[in-house]
Amino acid sequence: MKKIFKMMLAVCILGFLVGVLGIFGVVNHYKKELPNISELIESYSPSIPTRVFDINGKQIDELYKEIRVPVKIEEIPKASKDAFLAIEDRRFYTHYGIDPIGILRAIVINIRYKSAKQGASTFTQQLARNAFLSHDKKLSRKIKEAILTIEIEKTYTKDEIFEKYLNEIYFGEGDYGIKSAAKSLFHKDIKNINIPEAAILAGIPNRPRYYNPRRNLDASLNRMKVILSQMKKFEMISKEEYELAMKHKFVKIDDVKDMSKVDLANTTIVYNRAVINKSLAPSFTDLVHDYLIENFDEEAIYNDGLQVYTTLNFDMQKIAEETFDNYRPLLEDEKLQGGMITIDSSNGYITSIVGGKNFKPRNFNRAIMANRQIGSSFKPFVYFTSILDGKSENTIVEDSRFVQGDWAPRNYGTLFRKNITLVEGLNKSINMVAIKLLKGTGLNKLFDVVRKLESNLNPPRDLTAALGSVSSSPLNLAKAYSVFSNGGYIVEPLVVIEVKDKNGNTLVKNTPKIKKVFEAKDVALTTNLLENSVECGTSRRAKVITKRGKRIPQGGKTGTTNDSRSVWYAGITPEYATTVYLGYDDNSKMNKKTGGGLAAPIWREYYKKIIDNGYYTPSKFEFIDNLIINGDLYYQDLGALTGLRESSGVKRKFLLKNNRVELETEDKYNNNIQDILYR
Repeated sequence: MKKIFKMMLAVCILGFLVGVLGIFGVVNHYKKELPNISELIESYSPSIPTRVFDINGKQIDELYKEIRVPVKIEEIPKASKDAFLAIEDRRFYTHYGIDPIGILRAIVINIRYKSAKQGASTFTQQLARNAFLSHDKKLSRKIKEAILTIEIEKTYTKDEIFEKYLNEIYFGEGDYGIKSAAKSLFHKDIKNINIPEAAILAGIPNRPRYYNPRRNLDASLNRMKVILSQMKKFEMISKEEYELAMKHKFVKIDDVKDMSKVDLANTTIVYNRAVINKSLAPSFTDLVHDYLIENFDEEAIYNDGLQVYTTLNFDMQKIAEETFDNYRPLLEDEKLQGGMITIDSSNGYITSIVGGKNFKPRNFNRAIMANRQIGSSFKPFVYFTSILDGKSENTIVEDSRFVQGDWAPRNYGTLFRKNITLVEGLNKSINMVAIKLLKGTGLNKLFDVVRKLESNLNPPRDLTAALGSVSSSPLNLAKAYSVFSNGGYIVEPLVVIEVKDKNGNTLVKNTPKIKKVFEAKDVALTTNLLENSVECGTSRRAKVITKRGKRIPQGGKTGTTNDSRSVWYAGITPEYATTVYLGYDDNSKMNKKTGGGLAAPIWREYYKKIIDNGYYTPSKFEFIDNLIINGDLYYQDLGALTGLRESSGVKRKFLLKNNRVELETEDKYNNNIQDILYR
């Protein structure tokens, strides 16, 4: 028996030693994976703001709600410390980082209620867990947490650990640390917190979203009562202090109608959260913020250190804002407002955006929110529909009076020019030409074109659509005009290209949405009309001459509504579509303003500056050049009014399909008249 006993004892001892060695090996393995304990704790920053970058990698913004403000343990009132001790870790000053009694109590309670009603983590354990920024359930993380907990207890005093815990703990809605939470929720410095406020604060970290008094005041108050009861039970407060604290009132600021009637001695105001935003490009950052709100939760946005890579070109954005804010008519008329936006027509990237002069974050962003009638800037779509219906640039349209029932539209200046080509009709933005083109093609064909643009343009089902009785935002109009820049593709406006986590792992990657909807040959003819409008039409004041005296490839169309309530300029280059809107926010009348006189010059100044500063070098409309090289299209200098080959008179640069090259000359009409006379 003795021999068997000795063998069993030896096996047990050997098993114990193997177990100890195994545990030592496991601990040693995971300990090697941990960084220097002092560096880990000292450098830990739980609330990492979202950083926003432009297309070239320049940081343009940080999104956060409040900076964590550290506090010394001596500055924290005894009531605040006691409230946390009472509800979270009563034996904190006697255990060694892990509380066996707390663990047993939690197990009993959780078995009793058959759910995870209570945790057993000490302040030190929570600090260790937060230092890893990981709350997963893996065994490896639990082992590392235990190792780190013991290391923290060996490295720091209890007061130092308690101080770090109170500075790192999360209170919801972006608030880390007790001082930050007190200031954010109650607008009080932590040293002035009373007992009921201390209990409210101590109750939040257990379930920050649920117990935050902004979100759920009733739940927060119930949690406060439990904590006050614990504090009384453990003689941290007297019976009188407990009863007085239980009577204390909390009220949300939104429910206060008259602050002078609030008894502030016995009532605490719970204040709203204000987002802090120091954006270098607020008009654009608002779009980024909206995107993140739709795709991520609040904690991730304001605390998890997201890296957001966007479509913005900050160099162009800076020029756009400077040009807009310093534009003389906007400076001279305090009431005058507007918006401007640029889209890369090859991929839909929003490259620059101005939501209004001196725009502030979260204000009314006119570039995307202002829906105003766009006037004659809609006419190119009427002309384009006619081209799809078989018209050519030198098609003749009668410019004469048109009456339909009670509607008797007029040209600007009431002048009629009789017969006129499509080129000159758009150049002079002649209302009668647009009306008759639409009447000839029919509303259904126009609506088919508009539908394919997918730009939320909703023209009325009558001929007033020809004159631009269509409402749009600058964003939607820029999207529609990009078709004329890229040769027939619709591109979906894009703000965010990629979102990464703080470690560089990709969370979201957006690719451009591009769809061909029109043939380049048809689009090219309308693009040429827009180029003519800049060269010698109503869009002349948008013409860009660089500092080297060179013209750039560009097209565009002005827009002016009745009584000049809003004025527009929509312009294109081979790479971009940019729209400008100006008007009063109340949509009241302006004094004889036009898109050509008021909006087009901003466009010109913006493009001149980005080109002269080397931020943009325009290329050519390659889709047109390719069609010409292939013999599908031909340029011809023809009479502006006749559309025929002329030896004299005003000529324009027409773009014609190969079966439409003009062979006849102006003599055609003279010969016909002579034939009739001599017959």
